[in-house]
Amino acid sequence: MDMNERKLRILEAIIQDYIQTGEPVGSRTISKKYDLGISSATIRNEMADLEDLGFIMQPHTSAGRIPSDKGYRLYVDGMMQRTNISPDVAKVIGNMIQQKITRIDDLVEETAKLIAMLTNCATIASTPPISQVCIKHLQLVPVDEQSVVCVIVTDTNSVKNQMISTPKALDANICMALTNILNESLKGSALSQISLDKIRLSIEDKMKEYGDIASSVLDAIANALKEKDMPNVFIRGANNILDFQEFNDKEKAREMFKLLEEKPYLAKILDHNPPNEITIRIGEENTLTPMKDCSIVTTSYRIGDSTIGNIGIIGPTRMNYSEVVSVLEYVSHHITNMLKGINNQEGNNKP
Repeated sequence: MDMNERKLRILEAIIQDYIQTGEPVGSRTISKKYDLGISSATIRNEMADLEDLGFIMQPHTSAGRIPSDKGYRLYVDGMMQRTNISPDVAKVIGNMIQQKITRIDDLVEETAKLIAMLTNCATIASTPPISQVCIKHLQLVPVDEQSVVCVIVTDTNSVKNQMISTPKALDANICMALTNILNESLKGSALSQISLDKIRLSIEDKMKEYGDIASSVLDAIANALKEKDMPNVFIRGANNILDFQEFNDKEKAREMFKLLEEKPYLAKILDHNPPNEITIRIGEENTLTPMKDCSIVTTSYRIGDSTIGNIGIIGPTRMNYSEVVSVLEYVSHHITNMLKGINNQEGNNKP
């Protein structure tokens, strides 16, 4: 049985109507609301074929039809028309972009809130794990005669502090000299790619008398690398799930909220997104039971050519895919530009 143009148009009408109303769609509804130029009887016959093909299903006896996961998949892969962001939505996003946000964690959190508000869905977003970031600047600050603080600033504007005990007194001048040598060796290096042993030998050779301090600093960086290598995951708009009729059942809703508390799982969902692409996983394509009534739409954002984080939208399978994809693409593009602008501005401000 072939999927001809008429069947495709009827399937599209069923999906669009079900997304709007949440009610099963009958042949008379399609005949009245959509100008397909065919009779209700013909529509019924085509709907029967679509059901046999697995693209629609009948939830109750004598009810209309609703799209299946297979039907949604055909729709998003080959039938969905991209919509333009409305001026009002573009204005809201623009207002966020104009805010003075310089830390990536704050930017990603605010972005997750914004997308949840615009789509009425739950939004998850991640920042990069520690091993993926690069050292932008490092500084040693004397605290007292026997200790200094090592401040590590990454290219995502995350700041990590590590207290270091010193075997000998260090004044501000010595800390500055050590800071300069360490920055020459480490600036721009990805934490996951730093060869600590090689750098240790180089630095200790340059600072002979204070080589043991340099070694302690590298130990502090090694401790940062030993942190659990998980991205920071934000979830915003989770309560929007309560508005999905698919989760009117309290037990299903409870299972879903429990799952949304599992940040390692949410990070795994986001981590499977190919660079620069929108990925849509529909219903049964999601592995865990609470997600099988949902669709998850994800994309990434970047600094330069490197993907450093991901954003995902969790909604019902009958979500407005075209609108969600458009919002996600638009916001992702502007986050990438914001990060590029922040980095460029910081580079221009350096002496």
